[in-house]
Amino acid sequence: MVKASKQTGVDCSGGCGHCGVGDVCPPEGAMSGWRLSISAAAVFLLPLVLAAGGAALCGTGGAGQFVGAMGGLVVGVVGGIAAARRIRRSSEDGA
Repeated sequence: MVKASKQTGVDCSGGCGHCGVGDVCPPEGAMSGWRLSISAAAVFLLPLVLAAGGAALCGTGGAGQFVGAMGGLVVGVVGGIAAARRIRRSSEDGA
């Protein structure tokens, strides 16, 4: 990516640090917009929801709730990571 520096008028890639053009450009392959929001929600909220659901499904006993919450948390983390990777791949493919 080549941009013209506003200060010098010289074409540059934004990586030299002389004018600050590189500070504004997102890195290659960076997610933005709704894809970033959904990916963040999948990684953060999905484990919390599944942990709460697992605790609620495994009864009223402390040990059962703990096991259910940990199981839901593990499933949520793995599912959230898988969802984030899928969203990232779809954004790289231009879909």
